[in-house]
Amino acid sequence: MKVLLIRHGRTSEKPAGGLLDRAGIEQWRAAYDAAGIARDDSPPADLIDEVGRARNVATSDLPRALDSAARLAPGRVVLSSQLLREIPLPIPAWIPFRAPFGLWDALVHVRWGLDVLRRQDTSAELMSRVDDAARWCAEICQRDDTGSGTLAVITHGVFRRHLARRLVASGWRYIEGPRSYAHWSVWRLETRKPSTHS
Repeated sequence: MKVLLIRHGRTSEKPAGGLLDRAGIEQWRAAYDAAGIARDDSPPADLIDEVGRARNVATSDLPRALDSAARLAPGRVVLSSQLLREIPLPIPAWIPFRAPFGLWDALVHVRWGLDVLRRQDTSAELMSRVDDAARWCAEICQRDDTGSGTLAVITHGVFRRHLARRLVASGWRYIEGPRSYAHWSVWRLETRKPSTHS
């Protein structure tokens, strides 16, 4: 069994201009979550072919993931779940001044990097959702009678990292090496179908 963990395409929501306070960044993030992907953004042809061969396609229920699934698997029935939604990175609360979007973005990602190093990059509640998502994906794969089907999952950068780690912890393994965080990037994992015999 294989799982393709795919990051969605480039969003249509542009970085906010001007100087922003924390509330401005929160408003931008809400607009980002409501936006689909850019009209001129298309997945690579070889990825469309690979997803076309997948037995099942699942996606986060956020618009940018749903739009990406429609471009990767046109005309297909797609399983959509809020289990696959992004895990939002904390916005620093200690910045007392307005700043450009790029500075906010850098500070958010620096904090995330430090939290990763300290193993404090998510809460118990969010990890419970990751566990549920990993089980859900595994159950979809196990329902495949052939035992060799592929599940394509269109999700988000931070959530994909946690989902992949949970799958690896439960016996899946990466098929290939270095893994990109770019839009349309794919992380491929595989495992053997559990035996139904005692």
